[in-house]
Amino acid sequence: MVYKKRESFQTRISNVDDETKSYYDKLVAKLLSYKKLKSRVSLRCVSFRQGRKLMAKIALGGKTLKLYLAIDPNLAELSEGKYHPRDLSETKAYEEVPTMLPIKSDLAVRKACQVIDMMMQ
Repeated sequence: MVYKKRESFQTRISNVDDETKSYYDKLVAKLLSYKKLKSRVSLRCVSFRQGRKLMAKIALGGKTLKLYLAIDPNLAELSEGKYHPRDLSETKAYEEVPTMLPIKSDLAVRKACQVIDMMMQ
């Protein structure tokens, strides 16, 4: 049996196309524009914390960026149909950041930035 070593997040993000890299850069810039929000790169994702509280995660699944946010996915502003969040509150790994937004386009990045603004208020 041959085991394949898992590639780091930095390696995987450097191997995606330029369009996905630009989406990633826009999201990171938006999140780091808030005071006291620090980023940390791990093997699976990039996490953003404000003090000890986890505020966001950015992971990569295939060619899709996945943005996990610490906002209630059942919030009226989110579930009205404009943002299409996925509720992952049942999964233990995403208890702190239960809302997942798939990022596949420039419009999705703009909508994600609006949700980040709502979360940080």
